[in-house]
Amino acid sequence: MPVEPETGSSAILFDLDGTLLDTPNAIAEHFAAAAETVTGAHPGVEAARRLVGRPLPEMAAALSGSDPDSAVAQAVSEEYLSRYRELIVPKAADLLFPGVLDGLARLAAAGLALAVVTSKKHSSAELILDAAGLRAGFGAVVGADDVTHPKPHRDSADLALARLGLPAAGPAGAVVGDTAADIELATGLGIFSVGVTYGVFTANQIAAAAPDHIAPTFDDVVRILLLRHRK
Repeated sequence: MPVEPETGSSAILFDLDGTLLDTPNAIAEHFAAAAETVTGAHPGVEAARRLVGRPLPEMAAALSGSDPDSAVAQAVSEEYLSRYRELIVPKAADLLFPGVLDGLARLAAAGLALAVVTSKKHSSAELILDAAGLRAGFGAVVGADDVTHPKPHRDSADLALARLGLPAAGPAGAVVGDTAADIELATGLGIFSVGVTYGVFTANQIAAAAPDHIAPTFDDVVRILLLRHRK
């Protein structure tokens, strides 16, 4: 069971793909294959990887050259989700970045409230978090389809905080992620941001997004969050 947040507890909002799990390459590979299955044209794995972190309909539309609301984009999304469930989720436990399991436990033990805020659909996020053995460590999971405006808009963060039982992000709260959308989310909330360099964005790209801290490993993420929490 997740550790219940203490009164006045600070919330740490984590991205999922490229932050907790090393899934971006697999997502890109299978999304590109899904687009090829539907359209007959392979968009390229690198083109797909650059889109990881965006909501499912946007990725499907961009890779199929269609509108997000079109039947083509819907078919690409459905084909990808089938591949995701059958080929990616079963490997979830092997895709954990080093230090994630122990690091999350240390953060929870310190009294921090933990949540996942992702551009994935809620059901997809729950599925892979459970398969990876991570779900019980989070007090809330918010997907792109849980809100009208997904990240970088603050709607998803506000919902996560509400589900954690916290009225607002305190000054010691933080967002941790591997793309500009995560850093923008933190900026919109007025809280600390940690940009990781081992996910979708390169070290230069995450630096350009101007996070408050740049972390090369998950161990460094935990170190800086605990240091701030103890001050």
